[in-house]
Amino acid sequence: MGYKYPGAAIDRVSLMWRLRRRARRGALCMGLFCISMAMLYALCAENSVPVTDAIFGVRARTRAQPRAHSVIKVLRGGAKPMYLDPQKLPGVLPGNPHHPIPVLSSPNHTKEGTGKETHLKHPKRDREASGFFSWLLPRPFRRAIETLFGGRRQGELSGAVGDAEFFGPQGALGNVWDDEMSSNMLGKRLRKVVQNYQAMNKYGVELSGPGGVATRPKVSGPDLLCQLKEKVEVATLTPNLKPFHSLPWASQLPPQPMISDLGPYKSCAVVSSAGSLRYSGLGKEIDSHDAVLRFNAAPTVGYEKDVGSKTTLRLLNSQVMASDDHRFLSSSLYSTGVLVAWDPAPFSADLSQWYNKTDYPIFAQYQRYRRLHPLQPFYILHPRFEWQLWQRIQDNMAEPIQKNPPSSGLLGTVMMMSLCEVVHVYEFLPSRRKTELCHYYQRFYDAACTLGAYHPLLYEKNLVKRMNQGVDQDIYTHGRVTLPGFITINCTQGVGSD
Repeated sequence: MGYKYPGAAIDRVSLMWRLRRRARRGALCMGLFCISMAMLYALCAENSVPVTDAIFGVRARTRAQPRAHSVIKVLRGGAKPMYLDPQKLPGVLPGNPHHPIPVLSSPNHTKEGTGKETHLKHPKRDREASGFFSWLLPRPFRRAIETLFGGRRQGELSGAVGDAEFFGPQGALGNVWDDEMSSNMLGKRLRKVVQNYQAMNKYGVELSGPGGVATRPKVSGPDLLCQLKEKVEVATLTPNLKPFHSLPWASQLPPQPMISDLGPYKSCAVVSSAGSLRYSGLGKEIDSHDAVLRFNAAPTVGYEKDVGSKTTLRLLNSQVMASDDHRFLSSSLYSTGVLVAWDPAPFSADLSQWYNKTDYPIFAQYQRYRRLHPLQPFYILHPRFEWQLWQRIQDNMAEPIQKNPPSSGLLGTVMMMSLCEVVHVYEFLPSRRKTELCHYYQRFYDAACTLGAYHPLLYEKNLVKRMNQGVDQDIYTHGRVTLPGFITINCTQGVGSD
């Protein structure tokens, strides 16, 4: 009685030893799996191949894709995927979502000028990390360890050691934006995308005017300002316009145009969403203006030191309004200040044609929002404004630009020039903090956010740089451009003509 079989203790010891051995094997397998996946991720990023395609193949992705016209892009730092229109992504060719042009995660090693290639000053090996792993481990293993234990490594997503050369202290962009920038100065990946967009014509743009040819004479900044003042009308929709005058919800539109209701303000700040605003410390300076314009879903909470807290107007594109991820109808982000929305229309379409064929359901979302916030001022830009501004850009460039509407940044800048005596635009032209980071509030990197792809952003920056009335040092240190309001411009006869 009470006798214990001596083998029982031995069995327990053996069982514990086997469990420990299995745990060690499991940990080793898990470590090898993580390193393998990190290496696969690094290799895919280097070669512009989605990781899922490398594992399951392209057919599996296309079969499982819920909508052929949408692309899912998961932003690092966010838990939810964002559904974005391929035509708004810098690296996707509209009409063929399964074979995108590799803008993201593609190398961009050269800067090309007028007919000749200029090699970068520093060889590739000089740009590699100089830490312990840079000489001990082969590059794939080093990249895997960087991916596992580091933050965002240089070139991730944009993949471009060459792009970093654009943005570095000795980069091709230089200290201050050069208003002679052209698509020929871009690396191969971005240049290819820009050329494809230049060849497309989704909106039926009809070329006219003197622009788009190499012999186009350069127009001075004052002349450009007068062209904008005289030939670009910042118009908004009102209930008396066809077809809205016969629609039951027409009373939700403001009875007067925006420029009749707002302003004039003495000083205005246009705050881009550029990643270079991060750590800028410009918050107090931005808030000192009488009116502040922000864009789309750009937040202020948590970023007040860099971007300020005041929001007088917010310019939204129709995609943000329609996206469930931006929670346009429920987020408090949009419930303060004046809202202004826009949606691209066909180049020569009238309002009735546009109303029946918008890029995104801007009018349906507008009605829903107005029912929830009937007292908040909310305007919709007339699409004529977008294409008049596009024509000004094209007429003053020596090469064809993308046949797509201007960016929200330029639309908002010109809009504020119609409401203010002086406009300060922050980080539309990149400062010494220039970076591949797209937005100050997200961890997503791509040079196309600064250099342009879908929008003619490269050429827009050329235009703004030429019109700038501030000094280059302001751009370099603060990313600040100074533009006069239209009410302060005195255009004598002949100034501003083509």
